Amino acid sequence: MMLMDLLKQVAEEQKSFGEEPEAPATKAEILELKENIDNKKYGEFWFSDYVAFLKIRNGLDYDGLVIYNANINDENNGFIAANEIWNENEWEDNYVFFGDSNISWYCFSKTKNTFMELDKPSGDMICEYTTLNELLEAAIKNIL
Repeated sequence: MMLMDLLKQVAEEQKSFGEEPEAPATKAEILELKENIDNKKYGEFWFSDYVAFLKIRNGLDYDGLVIYNANINDENNGFIAANEIWNENEWEDNYVFFGDSNISWYCFSKTKNTFMELDKPSGDMICEYTTLNELLEAAIKNIL
């Protein structure tokens, strides 16, 4: 199942519970995020896939899964704030975090140059993925 289909399925479930699915990120939000990421030296090769996701939905917060949004002022579910918080841990690797759930972190390993699901709280690798979309699809499938 492709990412778009999974996001539609989540949106339908959210609506059935009276929740409003997240709106797409605006161009201004994406630009502001990009400027902040450049300043933080996260590297950008994965950024276009993340932007493609944000243009569909500015993050996701459903059934324990959070995919971070582009809002640089969101202290809870924003990409910038979440990465600042999770990178306070003493990791043996250099990670960029895209989301988390009750039992996992979803991230990119800059050392291994691959996307990963990590166990929470141990930080052990559960699974590797080739692309950000594969990582997001796996994360969303876990809640459907």
